[in-house]
Amino acid sequence: MRHGVAEDAGPATGFRDEPRALTDGGRAQMEVAARGLVQLGLGAEVVISSPLTRCRQTAAIVGEALGIPVHEDPRLSPGAELDRLADALGAHPDAGCVLACGHQPDMSGIVAELTGGLVEFRKGALAVIEADALRAHGGYLRALYPPSALRALADPGSAP
Repeated sequence: MRHGVAEDAGPATGFRDEPRALTDGGRAQMEVAARGLVQLGLGAEVVISSPLTRCRQTAAIVGEALGIPVHEDPRLSPGAELDRLADALGAHPDAGCVLACGHQPDMSGIVAELTGGLVEFRKGALAVIEADALRAHGGYLRALYPPSALRALADPGSAP
């Protein structure tokens, strides 16, 4: 999953990337999307997150909605690659399904390396990948949910 909509790196963040927080709208959208994740019933057992503020906030919203623990992992910081994700997942050997929250272009690159396919990872999007082993072309993209689809799952009467 990619983090939700965050503030720009400006005066409020000292023009730094790390402290950028979710906007009020980004937080509200992620809360609805998290309810959509519940409807999917993916069976995630843990959320691992980049330590950057916007990812931590996104992961906390998702973890609370799913009722599962959230763990920060610096290996998911910007610049993450498949090997770093594999190491981060290795810290949770008993979890059959892990939700990882990270950044672009990392998430698209990891999905492409795992599945051989390119995907557009909008803010708040979720890719569902099945993989027995985390290696190049070792996974299958089962679904790609843009944020509007996750929100529609939470509120079936709304338009995506």
